[in-house]
Amino acid sequence: MNRRVALLLFMTGWGANHFSTLLVVYRKDLGLLPPALGILFGAYALGLVPGLVLAGRASDRRGRRAIVLPASLLAIAASAVLAFGARGFDVLLAGRLLYGLATGSVMSPGSVWVQELSSPAVGARRATLALSAGFGLGPLVSGLIAEFAPAPMAWPYVVHAIGMVVAFVVVRPVPETAPGARGATAAGTPSPSARRGLARREWVVLAELLPVAPWAFAFPAVTIAILPGLMRAHVSHPVIYSGLVIATTLGTGVAVQPLTRRLHHRGDLLGLSVGALGIGLGAYAVAIGSPAWVFAVAILVGAGYGLVMTTGLLEISERVAQASRGTAVGIYYVLTYIGFALPFIHALAARRLGDATTLAVAAAAAVASMGIRAFIKLGTLGGFPDPPATRPPSRRGG
Repeated sequence: MNRRVALLLFMTGWGANHFSTLLVVYRKDLGLLPPALGILFGAYALGLVPGLVLAGRASDRRGRRAIVLPASLLAIAASAVLAFGARGFDVLLAGRLLYGLATGSVMSPGSVWVQELSSPAVGARRATLALSAGFGLGPLVSGLIAEFAPAPMAWPYVVHAIGMVVAFVVVRPVPETAPGARGATAAGTPSPSARRGLARREWVVLAELLPVAPWAFAFPAVTIAILPGLMRAHVSHPVIYSGLVIATTLGTGVAVQPLTRRLHHRGDLLGLSVGALGIGLGAYAVAIGSPAWVFAVAILVGAGYGLVMTTGLLEISERVAQASRGTAVGIYYVLTYIGFALPFIHALAARRLGDATTLAVAAAAAVASMGIRAFIKLGTLGGFPDPPATRPPSRRGG
């Protein structure tokens, strides 16, 4: 059963990230200027953040299934709106806002749903793997469709909407797992245990993840939004090049996730170290103007992304009570998305420092974050004295 929900996460991640590959098409065919493209890219976050937080909390009270299924229908509707993007900026803006809200509303309760249908370690890896695969394959496939198929502004969304419909049908039979939904009263009012929100101890867990969580998406942002643009003058097919770099980044993020079983709570420290090394190598690639080196960067920052993201979800699944886990995962995802501010910060700093130096400073910041996280672990998390949060027996299923 957890694989069915993972399929829905995969298709949701696909739709969230393939828009970035199509920005070149909108600029060429619709004549949209960079500020307008920036608004469209950022509009997704305006819907995403409230979706992550509100849907996660609502799923603790009403159930994972009760939130994820309607949000999936909203994602299908959003892709349908985006398929009419040739009509102009306003249509694209509406579609991006809707898809951001839908993504947030699927991601946080959907990730918890996968974990509750399996063991914490397996569930954390599977949720991250599904999203990562969608984030990575979406830009590559949609880039190929836009490059070679007719109606490049419509067909990528048509293909995605069909995939979302299939995933929705597959996930409908999956049972509910949230304790709040099972403990609701006959009148439909959630039980007191479903209302309690995050306890002080659980807020501490999120605070301890703050130094590391933003790097989960800051690392891949380097090869999604920074390096492909800097290398476009050195490649003949920038759309396909960008898609391949993104796919390499997130494909590596998928490949390294089984390591978290061995590394357990040390995975985020390893992720920060290899991610920092990747950003440093990116500075070197920019300095010598080498598009080929960017693929090595993609492997390193992708590994950093996969290890950091999965370890954070694993820690939440073990240290946050099941009745409020949806809320905690939603807030954790918000913290990770802070990392997507790195390209904006890079653009501002690079005006004075230059691109290579700015990347080197970012690598140093990642190393500093690793030191802070290691200090926190030594001080309060050594051996993880807090017992795992109480949860029902694992449900393992296909």
